Amino acid sequence: MAEKQPATGRGGKYNFPNARMKRLEETDKGRELISKTLNNHLVFYEVGQNPVKNDEELCERLNWFFRTCADTGQLPTVEKMALALGYAISTIYDWETGRRGGFSSSTATIIKKAKEVIQAMDGELALGFRIQPAVYMFRAKNYYGMRDQQDIVVSPSQTPLGDEVNAEELKKKLDANKIIDVDDFMIVENDEIKPE
Repeated sequence: MAEKQPATGRGGKYNFPNARMKRLEETDKGRELISKTLNNHLVFYEVGQNPVKNDEELCERLNWFFRTCADTGQLPTVEKMALALGYAISTIYDWETGRRGGFSSSTATIIKKAKEVIQAMDGELALGFRIQPAVYMFRAKNYYGMRDQQDIVVSPSQTPLGDEVNAEELKKKLDANKIIDVDDFMIVENDEIKPE
């Protein structure tokens, strides 16, 4: 008699993330979630079919975006914001970082402030344990410029000889320390070093 394959766990058929997403389609509640989520995104996608063309439209669209999220109880995300503005996420990132010019010199600041609102929301959700820390860390590193990195800077002024040493001072320091010439030593069979 064949054993029934478990849904999850060892040998489970729903152990991989894509399989778990497929499993959403199996229940009415899951299909309802998919439908609601897609409809939420379609609202922003449809508005984004008419991309913003200047900073004034950009500000108006962002205000509409955040107000719509607040009124419908949706979490604002960078992905939804990009849909609402009518541009790819990479374009918005390029505006923010200055890699690609926006509509004016103010475009980068406007995008940064909008992302700060989303970042603040994500941070508050993470602190309240409403989203998993790993999700917040991913978003913080990929959208908000945070890093797990320690930078160690060694500057030239940190030399053992001091800040600036002229030739005479250097000669005095070298004369003060006895320099040993390797030719004054010989190696014997038992690997000991002895002076000649």
